[in-house]
Amino acid sequence: MVNFSAGSAVDLGNGVRLRAVNVSGEARRAERARDTRAPAREAAAHAPQAYLRKAGTSAEVAELLGDALDSSEMRLHTTVGLPRLSARPGTPAIQTRGAAPSVPHLQLEVAAPARGDEGQVILEVDTATGHARWHLPRIDTVDGRRAAGKQRFDIPADRFGIGGAEAGLARRGLVGFGISKVLHVLRFPVEFVAGQLAEWGIRWWEGRHRPHMLRTANPDGTAGAAVDTDRLAQLGAGPYLVFVHGTFSTSAAFTGLHADFAQWHAGYRGRLLLFDHPTVATTPAENARWLLDCLPDDRVSTVDVVTHSRGGLVARQLVRQPASDRIRMRRLVQVASPNAGTKLASPENLSSLVDAFTNLLSLIPDAAGGVALPGVFEVVKQLAVGALSDLDGLAAMDPADEALRALNDADAQMAAVHAITSDYEPAEDASLAQRTLDTIVDALFASGNDLVVPFTGMSNAGKFVVADPFAVTEPSVSHCGYFGDERVRTEIQRCLALPETLPFG
Repeated sequence: MVNFSAGSAVDLGNGVRLRAVNVSGEARRAERARDTRAPAREAAAHAPQAYLRKAGTSAEVAELLGDALDSSEMRLHTTVGLPRLSARPGTPAIQTRGAAPSVPHLQLEVAAPARGDEGQVILEVDTATGHARWHLPRIDTVDGRRAAGKQRFDIPADRFGIGGAEAGLARRGLVGFGISKVLHVLRFPVEFVAGQLAEWGIRWWEGRHRPHMLRTANPDGTAGAAVDTDRLAQLGAGPYLVFVHGTFSTSAAFTGLHADFAQWHAGYRGRLLLFDHPTVATTPAENARWLLDCLPDDRVSTVDVVTHSRGGLVARQLVRQPASDRIRMRRLVQVASPNAGTKLASPENLSSLVDAFTNLLSLIPDAAGGVALPGVFEVVKQLAVGALSDLDGLAAMDPADEALRALNDADAQMAAVHAITSDYEPAEDASLAQRTLDTIVDALFASGNDLVVPFTGMSNAGKFVVADPFAVTEPSVSHCGYFGDERVRTEIQRCLALPETLPFG
């Protein structure tokens, strides 16, 4: 064990050096994983579930995160334990690429990957709560090439109370978040082309794992056969019921609604469609154009649409495209749509975005959590190597995005659109990790939210106003918890059964 004080610098071994800025405490000697000499593409996974459990995550969360780390080829290289930290209490430090000078933090210097085709990132687990955070190297590349020698990570040592959980913490002898943590240095393969970093990494990954695809839905809600223009023409002009998922996800996001698909399958005479699409590198307008290109061009197809999260923007873009005369949207049911954007998608908050989704998808999982996490980790890898391009799909949810502002300037109040919203508050039996996530996200938004999207922005965005939104309250739901709630299912059924309304747009 190594003791350190504010302003001191200590060597933790195995190429790790720590400098304390306004924080003191204890650190364990850095431990290397097995096979660290092997390329990340070939190294063993080192049972990520085991080291995550050891760091304080629950067995269920460790299983989800561990599987996603394994499939994303993110291999443990070095572990640094910080069992006791002492810093002044404050508020959560909003995650940026480096810690703010005013925030107590640790400057951790570690050996940079010797291979030019590898990147490196730190996954922090707060051992008191199980909350996970990503840390990116402060300086990663120079002129598109790997910086040699060392990498520096700024690790905030923020200490704060957890909303609504102080009593429980006191019984366990804890003060709050930030008392003890474990840092996992992870290495992963990256793509280089002609010696230059492949800026298209996430676009390539989504093209392989999240391609555009339109499929029918079976009566049990599972995906059926892929359909093209000819097949849609055979199914008739509609009405269709189309499901459009959100960021990082797939049509598996609607698993919570599967019990209702038999009824809809009968009511729509089998014309149920699941629209899978890339969400990180591709804009909602591009997603909409792809879907419109699938529609027969010799008729007007009538559709009802149910969306989750960013899928709401895709649906709104459907009636704004040049080929929109081929579609007639009768009803749009938006669930947790970022109509006014979300701060998490702003460039300065991308670290907070990957933190929030990592915890949300593992702590409060839905059926699609395990499917969505690898997409989150691909963005982590892209940010870690300094490749900030090809994030257009995320940027489309930035409140300052010009296309989003133009969309909201064009729309007006429309009776054909229905919004389902929630302002998440942890239940009394929520875990410390869930409460921690809520505390951190609330500090970023400074307003009501469902852990991803601001509450008011789901139904009120410029000229786009949805009258009488359906708010899920007492208990509320998180961004990934809507479709598991019976009240939400009932409201979706009600909206789809309403008398036909005039198309909007």
